[in-house]
Amino acid sequence: MNTRLLSRLKRSAAGGVLLLSLVGCSTVGAGNDVVPGTFLDEGGTSQAVEGTLSGHYLAGRQALRARDTEAAWEYFSKAYQNDPEDELLLGSAFQAALADGQIEEAISLARLVEARNLVGVSTARLVLAIENIRTGAFEEAAGRVAKIQPDRFNILLKPVLQAWILVAQGNLLEANKALDELDKYNGFKLLKPYHLALLAHASGQDDVAREAYDAALKGPSGRAVRLVQSYGIFLLEQGQRDAALKLFTDYRTRYPMSPTIQKIITTLEAGGSLEPLIGNPAEGAAEALYSSASIISQQQINDVAVTLANFALRLRPDLTPARILLAEVAEDRLQYARAREYYSAIPKNSPYALNARIRVAWLTYRLGEEDQAIQNLEQLIAENPGNIEPLIVLADLSRDRKDWDRAARNYGFAIDNIGSAKSRLWSLYYARGIAYERKGTWDKAEADLKKAMELRPDNPQILNYLGYSWVDRGENLEEAKSLLIKAVALRPQDGYIVDSLGWLYYRLADFENAVIQLEKAVALQPEDPTINDHLGDAYWKVGRKSEARYQWQRALWLEPEEDLVPGIQKKLDEGMPDGGSDK
Repeated sequence: MNTRLLSRLKRSAAGGVLLLSLVGCSTVGAGNDVVPGTFLDEGGTSQAVEGTLSGHYLAGRQALRARDTEAAWEYFSKAYQNDPEDELLLGSAFQAALADGQIEEAISLARLVEARNLVGVSTARLVLAIENIRTGAFEEAAGRVAKIQPDRFNILLKPVLQAWILVAQGNLLEANKALDELDKYNGFKLLKPYHLALLAHASGQDDVAREAYDAALKGPSGRAVRLVQSYGIFLLEQGQRDAALKLFTDYRTRYPMSPTIQKIITTLEAGGSLEPLIGNPAEGAAEALYSSASIISQQQINDVAVTLANFALRLRPDLTPARILLAEVAEDRLQYARAREYYSAIPKNSPYALNARIRVAWLTYRLGEEDQAIQNLEQLIAENPGNIEPLIVLADLSRDRKDWDRAARNYGFAIDNIGSAKSRLWSLYYARGIAYERKGTWDKAEADLKKAMELRPDNPQILNYLGYSWVDRGENLEEAKSLLIKAVALRPQDGYIVDSLGWLYYRLADFENAVIQLEKAVALQPEDPTINDHLGDAYWKVGRKSEARYQWQRALWLEPEEDLVPGIQKKLDEGMPDGGSDK
């Protein structure tokens, strides 16, 4: 740690508890530290004091650990502004700016990191090289990329960026050689054939491009829609329209829900034309950044993925898939307002436009604007009568609101209008079955759940829901046992499914086995009040009454649904009858 900042932290920590109080306060609200209660004035009010450097620094570190990138940037930028000469604060602010997508600030900070040759200089050079590519300064970009250390994710980025810089300099042979570095790492091999094809295509090397596209299509990257899109456009440019259409229709057969390929086919059938995926080296570099971000996001390393996707958009603002990736990560981070902004920026002519508008409606609901969300979805349903997606989301929204009638009705509309999306039919029957069950229409619920199980006989969630429903109703217990044993075998680490099997044994008065399974369930899902309540019941039946009361009390601490509280409290006060399951 930088010695100057370390000394400040030590001096601040001299008060021990006081420092912890300040840091705790500074992690919420506007970032002001608040005087602890012992320092209240005679009027009983406290005064806000200026945020301390150490408080902002420690709060920023905590925010980064919690993946709250917005707060991390706020705190680290304040700390850095407090002492812009401090190297540790500069590096921390740079890291936070990248993680939160503050691109202009990250570029400014990168120049300082590079000038001072600080820790993180390779990342700073990468940022500045990308900016050089954007402005067409390929010589400067080449110089910076050459100095980047091939560590962490730079082992992926350095070769592909070097390749596109070399293409810009007219050296396709060396560009191809640069990609050979990817052969050293198994996780990145699928990127090489894709970019070899793009490099040759963008450089007008038709024979090389055809061979590279064929090789890429046969490998793991053959599933990537952007490879198929680019190869099909290449075939069209070569006058091979039938081959291109076959490529697109074959892909649609395998992935019927692909909006990109569906729009391409519609465009071609209407006599329209398609633009090349990559028009120049800067767009190729943007594709490299997006490809890398996509691979990295699949490993749940979202901070890096966000940085790369943002820089992909810096090079190519119309790169819609990168914007969608950012929206998805923002949703995952519960940054709903930011995710809605990303989706709202998707162009109306994009193949992703409808899905983006659906996500906007859902996020509007998550942000508390329920009436507006419903209105948006109803408008989308009216505008797209042949598309079931808005119907499904409206049904999901209704289910979240516990509006079971509306949820069941809209799932039913989706089932009746399923069209070519037959692979989704099981999930709609399953969802409608849940809505019917919660509504209290068991005959319809049972029929839907059985239909879902018929379509997906090895789905543990369906097996569990139907089996548990039978157990809870005291019906078909032997058949329920078969379903639940199978469900546990398929998903042995799912506490809810293990609980269902334990509750089945309880209903069968096999209390010893019930305890065994319910103890496993509580270990897997310790925060669930219903599972703790079930274990309490089983303990009571085997004579472990003190442990039973503890489990019931724990269930109350875990805040169960309101209708369950009186029953649990009564058991805690009065106990239960001995003997059978009494359920």
